[in-house]
Amino acid sequence: MINLTIATQAVLEELSRMRSEGVDRIFVQNQTLKELGSLLSANSEIENNYDPEDGVTQSNRSTQKSDYLAVEEPKPKDVQSPAKIKNVAPALPSPPSFEIPEGNKKKKWEWLRQKVLECETCKGQLNPSGKVVFGEGNLDAELFLCGEAPGADEEIAGSPFVGPAGELLMKILNAMGLNREKVYLGNILNWRPRHDRAYGNRPPTLEEMEFCLPYLRAQLAIVQPKVVLALGKTATDGLIGHDPKRRLNQMRGTWHEVSGLPMMVTYHPSYLLHNPSRTSKRKVWEDCIMVMEKLRMPVSDKQKAFFL
Repeated sequence: MINLTIATQAVLEELSRMRSEGVDRIFVQNQTLKELGSLLSANSEIENNYDPEDGVTQSNRSTQKSDYLAVEEPKPKDVQSPAKIKNVAPALPSPPSFEIPEGNKKKKWEWLRQKVLECETCKGQLNPSGKVVFGEGNLDAELFLCGEAPGADEEIAGSPFVGPAGELLMKILNAMGLNREKVYLGNILNWRPRHDRAYGNRPPTLEEMEFCLPYLRAQLAIVQPKVVLALGKTATDGLIGHDPKRRLNQMRGTWHEVSGLPMMVTYHPSYLLHNPSRTSKRKVWEDCIMVMEKLRMPVSDKQKAFFL
């Protein structure tokens, strides 16, 4: 049986993250409401049988009954007991300093990839059975997409954007006339941030992003794309610096700069999974059209009219 205190905390943290990215509403399917109702009823029926060792006491049972409403987040395949996952990662050393050796793009990329995979700090932050996730894709790509941090599916596979959000991103790329083989995919972090819940994700800390930033900048220097597309507020903060007053809905739709390259900011695909409205899709698509135009890609009238 799911511990509702942990589940409620996970939902609240996810809602807070979404709110920081400018999300002002969410859409919940009827099936989700039914399942949530069944879950609450089931937990209510057996509440008196909970053992204190499960983390439920008389003082917090009122919290267990809290009504919460949010889009479901799938439980990762490698669920660990909260007791086995450290809540706070150890203090990180200073960001790495290194020089990329001479050679062609492939040689430089392979050297950097091996350096990241062997990075003791990166490996030290991993969840049990998790893998370091390094960027991948076309080294001659004109478009470099930067995500936030690996999720449960990504840390298992050791590859970026292979979960539900990644599947949606591939659909967006296909609509642009691109695919996974034509772009480069990176993340602001090389590992999935640890937390004390059995499921869900934690946004990276500023210290974590600062540590991984030299590795990300090195990938930008190797690929030398024409455009960078930052997916989500976390990726934006990592690339151009954190600003607590910054709102993603105020940054998207305009051009910015990172490492001397033009950068477009848009919502992360996970935003669309939580907010599958036509309006939300149109905002992301408008940003994608601007990227296509910057890359001098053809944009048909049909494409321009998507989600209108």
